[in-house]
Amino acid sequence: MTPERRRALISLGALTVGCVLFLATLYYIDFQLVFAAGRRLGLAFALALVASGLWHLARTWAWAWCFKRPRRVPFARLARVRLAAEAFSYLTLRGIAGEPLKIVLLNDEVDAREATVAVALERLAYLIGTTLIVGVGSLAALGALPLSRTWFRVFRAFAIASGVIAFFTALVLTGRGTYVASALGRIDGAFGTRLGDGRVARFATDVERQLLDLVRGTSARLAVLVAATIAAYVCMSAEAWLILRAMNIPISLTGAMTIETFSRVASFASAFIPANLGALEASSLAAVAAVGASAGGAPLALARRLRGIFWAGVGLAIYPRRDRRSPAAGRAAIQQSQEPRRPTLLYLPLDPAVRVSPFARIAGLPIAERVLRSALRAHYGRVIVLIDDAIEPGMRRLAREIRGHLQLVRASAWRDAVGALAPDEAVTVIGAGTVVSPALLEAAAHLAVARGARDVPAGPSWPASGLLRLQAAEVLDPEGLAEHLHTRLVSHVPLPSGDDVSNELGRLTLRVHDDADLMPAEQTMRLASYKNTDNMLARFNRRMSLPISIALIPTSLTANQFSVALVAIGFYSAWLFSLGGYGASVLAAFLSLAASVLDGCDGEIARLKYQESALGCWIETVGDYSYYIAIFIGMTLGAVRFTGLPIFYWFGAAALAGTLVTFALLIFLRSRITAGQPQKLHAIGRERFMAEPSLWSRVIWRLSFCATRSAMPYGIMALALLGLVPLVVVLAAIGSNVYWISVVLKLKHLLSSDQTETVAA
Repeated sequence: MTPERRRALISLGALTVGCVLFLATLYYIDFQLVFAAGRRLGLAFALALVASGLWHLARTWAWAWCFKRPRRVPFARLARVRLAAEAFSYLTLRGIAGEPLKIVLLNDEVDAREATVAVALERLAYLIGTTLIVGVGSLAALGALPLSRTWFRVFRAFAIASGVIAFFTALVLTGRGTYVASALGRIDGAFGTRLGDGRVARFATDVERQLLDLVRGTSARLAVLVAATIAAYVCMSAEAWLILRAMNIPISLTGAMTIETFSRVASFASAFIPANLGALEASSLAAVAAVGASAGGAPLALARRLRGIFWAGVGLAIYPRRDRRSPAAGRAAIQQSQEPRRPTLLYLPLDPAVRVSPFARIAGLPIAERVLRSALRAHYGRVIVLIDDAIEPGMRRLAREIRGHLQLVRASAWRDAVGALAPDEAVTVIGAGTVVSPALLEAAAHLAVARGARDVPAGPSWPASGLLRLQAAEVLDPEGLAEHLHTRLVSHVPLPSGDDVSNELGRLTLRVHDDADLMPAEQTMRLASYKNTDNMLARFNRRMSLPISIALIPTSLTANQFSVALVAIGFYSAWLFSLGGYGASVLAAFLSLAASVLDGCDGEIARLKYQESALGCWIETVGDYSYYIAIFIGMTLGAVRFTGLPIFYWFGAAALAGTLVTFALLIFLRSRITAGQPQKLHAIGRERFMAEPSLWSRVIWRLSFCATRSAMPYGIMALALLGLVPLVVVLAAIGSNVYWISVVLKLKHLLSSDQTETVAA
């Protein structure tokens, strides 16, 4: 078994454990109580947000003190990085991605060793501090609460373990030497090895030395770490107390501390489960049972689950963009971009035949900005732009906003700028009125060129795109180069249509001569932003979502922020469904349908602003998954209230179980068969699922269309208008389980290594 498959099986096993715990917890939850809570549960959620927000601030405060003084990274930056990393860790299968991600997100401002030390120190301080507090809380529970014999033994074990850890922590704090470095030295001395000379060993010992220096260096740092850990524990205990009090469940402060004590230990033990799925709910029920407040288990679990999802959404929405660098990091990036292996683009934005300004907008962005952003997206190390007095102010503004290595030169300085390149270096050239996709620019960078200009094809049926490839020695004369581009500009050779690009038959290229060409160019770009996997309803939705996306492109709104906003709409729809009334259900269905239409906006914004990323695709996926889970829970509660039949709890549980297993399989397939392009899952899955077509496979694949984000809200809307929302729960229970069983039966074909070569738009 390969390491990749072993890790995938471990991840899938962790998620399975979480699902089993979650389903077992559902069996013991009193849904009638949760349903009757109504507005009190909303108040409990709001209070949980306040307490958890203070908890995040306390953890960030502690982390800030883990850096060397004076600290170079602002507190706001640390808070943003920490929230983003914690959100990513919350949603990943391995659950441990957050700590390395913090180091990666700070590597433009902090040395990797220093960042590693700070992350490790904050994490260790939190773990050890929490363990010690757990010991104190366990002693308080033993002395103040009437615990059963079993719970007495549990908290006694917590107290003993906490005491042992406190003893060894005291030894480390009062010691003077190192531990890892000393151990490696003894091993090398005893066996004649050189383990301590390895790169990993040197990094580890360096980190250990800095870590111990920070811990032993100042009492103020230790005081802050202890105070922050206590504050974090108090915040979470207060959260439990506030939630239960908001639900009119009597609970003492000692009882709330006991609940948090048990929950904290359970969260450590279940760290391998993504988002503590199932473990959080089970620990909440068990903890409140220990203090005699069993009725508060379900509300506490639900409020904490919603709180976790909320902060994960906030973290993803504010995910730091790596292009916002410090000046020193910016200079380092510019030096790196000057390496000969990074391609160079020459941009001549003016031509007598083009009567449209380079700042005229197509699909929300100026033509020149589209060219420059495409080049940076295609990993061009340098872009040299020929300017004059008329366009210089606008180009300099774009250069400041884009922050890539853009060199603005006049005709008089052109020869000097281009002459700095190696004479035989191949460069890509683009002229006025031309817009191309990053994929076409990236393909151009791999085209070899001898003497003479070479046209870059836009696809097998389009031999010329407007891009040229020449050697640097042939582009020293800007007038001669402009003539080359002018000849291609007025040649009127055919270019791929928007449908051609959407269907991956060619790569996007636009040519604009005057104002009359702007609208056709925009229509082509809009059609090109469609996906070839879009079904009929998805294309219908895009006719409404695209104008909204283009209107939002000039704003600072990012695709990830829009995805999080859609999750909020989905959750609000779920709450309306849970009320069970006809009017509330119709309004919920309408909002769900509106969210479905707007669901295309985040992807459209990402593609049209050249912000596509695997992370963004995962965020969108998590948002879609959250939508399904929330909707099914809301409709289940609403169906029970509307019909008065508790059997719908079981239908809802079956639908939720089938949905979770389906999501686990889809996440597994995304990581295994998409080769780092999660957006390709549908296309690859369709091809492999139908590899050996049968009546059954064709029927299942066609029926799966009904469960897509684009189609299902229309069906829900129709059934809501007919007052048949409970029927959705029954259909979801059947359909979700039939689908995941079908996927398992086809798993051998889906994991096949055969892939169809496609042309990226």
